[in-house]
Amino acid sequence: MTAKKEKKKKRSNIFAKYFLLFVSIFLVGFIALGTTLILLVNAFSIDEKTELLKENSSSIASSISDTLIVNDMNSSYSTDKQSICESLETVSKCIDSDVFVCDVEGNVILCKEQVGTSSYHSGTMVCDSHRDFRVDDGLMQNVFENGTAVMRTDINGVSCYVVGTAIVANEYSVYDSDNSGIIGLVFATVKEGTTELVLRIIRTFVIILLVVLAVASVVIWLLTKRMVTPLQQMSAAAKRFAVGDFSYRVKIESNDELADLGYAFNDMAEALDKLEGSRRSFVANVSHELKTPMTSIAGFIDGILDGTIPKEKHEYYLKIVSDEVRRLSRLVVAMLNMSKMESGDFEIKPKNYNISDQIIHILLTFEQKIEKKNIEIRGLDSLEPMFVNADTDMIYQVVYNLFDNAVKFTNENGYINIGIDDLGNMLEIRIKNSGTGIDKKELSRIFERFYKVDKSRSLDAKGTGLGLYIVKMIVEMHGGRIFARSENSNEAEFVFTLPKAK
Repeated sequence: MTAKKEKKKKRSNIFAKYFLLFVSIFLVGFIALGTTLILLVNAFSIDEKTELLKENSSSIASSISDTLIVNDMNSSYSTDKQSICESLETVSKCIDSDVFVCDVEGNVILCKEQVGTSSYHSGTMVCDSHRDFRVDDGLMQNVFENGTAVMRTDINGVSCYVVGTAIVANEYSVYDSDNSGIIGLVFATVKEGTTELVLRIIRTFVIILLVVLAVASVVIWLLTKRMVTPLQQMSAAAKRFAVGDFSYRVKIESNDELADLGYAFNDMAEALDKLEGSRRSFVANVSHELKTPMTSIAGFIDGILDGTIPKEKHEYYLKIVSDEVRRLSRLVVAMLNMSKMESGDFEIKPKNYNISDQIIHILLTFEQKIEKKNIEIRGLDSLEPMFVNADTDMIYQVVYNLFDNAVKFTNENGYINIGIDDLGNMLEIRIKNSGTGIDKKELSRIFERFYKVDKSRSLDAKGTGLGLYIVKMIVEMHGGRIFARSENSNEAEFVFTLPKAK
């Protein structure tokens, strides 16, 4: 018992589960979209940056080619080199990069830091930080072969994007033919990583993400709550149904699949409520029907045994006991037949036969009752042979029950009208009687299981409400239909159809 309670406490909450699922999907999708956007912008920014580096490094290379000769490609001080370093400083600030010049060996000979008097006093155009720089041999080889190159590489342990441009000697310079006229190289570097534009986009994206996530969380919470609420109501209703309370109904406020489920649930509750009412009525009726004859049987037998009933009256009371036993037998048989039909175990054996003869034969069994009430039978003179394909015994039960009701409820000196119509593939059999009609409210319920008509037709005091239900089941098992109608308060008519003989 404790384990069950603990298990109930640990069960997951469907609302929290769906809410977290929707938020997670939204968050993952938004982050994936943002990451893709940032990567694309970053790649575009790097492309723009390297293109700018190429343009400026090419411009500087051209300027150096016009200013210096191969013999000047070293780090010693000169006014021309001073001017070039100032240009390097200006360009580096403009494009936010580090621009420097190397000789063909890859040694830095000019850098942006050596401007002003520091280079004059030190006698060199290379600062301490650039003196140890070593350019990747592969990058240099690329520049020698192509004149310019862009590469992602490490410079002094720092990952950078590097643009290299060859400085080609002018026509008046003497140069090493092995390097195809290249007297030096200009390199422009920018550290790998996110650019300022990308950083701004990231900051904007994070702010938008937080705002949208907050709004989306509220919307998703409301949608999830709206979706889960009907399920919670159904759960509450199911718990009430479990204890026999079928009055609860699910509130439906939408027009979607959940609304369809809610309508179906309410229909089920309505059916269960009716079934429970029928069950209670059936239990009460059957209990009464069993109790009454059993009490009579026990009383009469006790009276015979203890001598209360004189011997000359024994036969009379034993006949009453016999009638009550038969009544109990009919009740048991009806319940057994109903059970078999509902479970599908009742097998029909159809054959072709004349239903007109069957109707006349059944009427003869009610001859004494008909004469006693002076009932007029109409329609027999126009009754022609009509053949159906059905189970003879089962249809006998149908017709017998309908005539039994008709004779029972027909008034003194009244009439019973019989008619058969050909509908093509089906035959329609009609049995109408005068007397007390059926209320319109009861017309739709008289074929329900265990249902008995109201007090206006209380002549059926010994019925259990199973006869017409079984009749309906038999007719439908044959592929036909049955219904009742009462156009006024002085007559009632039962109509059913059966397939014609093949």
